Amino acid sequence: MTVNFEIIDFYALFYDGEQLDIHNNFDFIGYEYKFSGRELILKWIKSDSDWVSDYEFSKLTLIHSNVSFLNISYDNNEYEFPGDDTCLSEVTFFPSALRITNNEFIDQRKPNENDDIIYSFQSGHFIRVCCESVYLKTN
Repeated sequence: MTVNFEIIDFYALFYDGEQLDIHNNFDFIGYEYKFSGRELILKWIKSDSDWVSDYEFSKLTLIHSNVSFLNISYDNNEYEFPGDDTCLSEVTFFPSALRITNNEFIDQRKPNENDDIIYSFQSGHFIRVCCESVYLKTN
């Protein structure tokens, strides 16, 4: 998997010389999967919280190309804390050979050759992807 960013401390992406705190400063708004191109697109918008800088990007998009494995786990019958669905708790690269494990994290900035990327949310749901590349786009 090739990427144009690095993961820092499980909550931030280092991109183009900047650290983007996707745990505190951005809210996940959804995803789109394009079957024809095997492309998964994850979308975040800048949080309206007081601590978020005016200079923060307004949107982040992660484009996963040539997806070969996708597991979206969502089980939230209670829906007691809706904000937990939009708040990323951790992001990590994790070995594809260990797909039974979706709640552990490895502190590595770049993916190894046979890694997936796992996005875990405060509500406990996750998105796990194996793909050829992940491209971060900012607006």
